[in-house]
Amino acid sequence: MSQQTKGPIVIPSARTGRPPTRLREHCPDDAVRIDTQIPASLAERIYRTSRELGRPVRVVMADVLRRGFAAEDGDRMV
Repeated sequence: MSQQTKGPIVIPSARTGRPPTRLREHCPDDAVRIDTQIPASLAERIYRTSRELGRPVRVVMADVLRRGFAAEDGDRMV
């Protein structure tokens, strides 16, 4: 994730056995809805952090994911 993508991003379907109904192509800063379930302890921490910072949950969640991927990629400029 240390590389910034300038062009369109194509998100492939996560499902198997069924072709996607449409091509999902987005600009790098487009908001994309992801439906997932996480443990309640993580959700509580995300909501608490959101409340403490006065930032939307989606922004906090994006920051958490961005930092996690950056750390995994060895990017120390987080």
